[in-house]
Amino acid sequence: MSTRPITLSTAAAIEAVEGVAVAAVGLYVGIEAIVGSPNDLASAIVLALMAIAAGVGLVAVGRGLWQVRRWGRAPALLTQIFAVIAGISMIQSSRQIIGGVFIVVAVAASAALLSPPTTRALDED
Repeated sequence: MSTRPITLSTAAAIEAVEGVAVAAVGLYVGIEAIVGSPNDLASAIVLALMAIAAGVGLVAVGRGLWQVRRWGRAPALLTQIFAVIAGISMIQSSRQIIGGVFIVVAVAASAALLSPPTTRALDED
């Protein structure tokens, strides 16, 4: 395995943390669906399971980047695009701080993913 540049390590860590956060939100939604009184229990449980699965997938992408796997960059960039969209939505719904954090983290991860050291590391096959 080649030496992993700090930019790739940073992108991998951000992706993994995002995955853990998404899974945690899914777990929270699932617990609230079970102990609370949702309008539609089945939909709430399906949403929770989808969020948990997505979180696990994002952690897997972060692990792939950590292992300098070329395939990890595309899903990681897609994650950051969705994070920017979510951030804009948060800003528009009067949650400026959360939205700003989403956007800043997504831009930082994207910059790390597209940096020349990351590109060199992922292209060494």
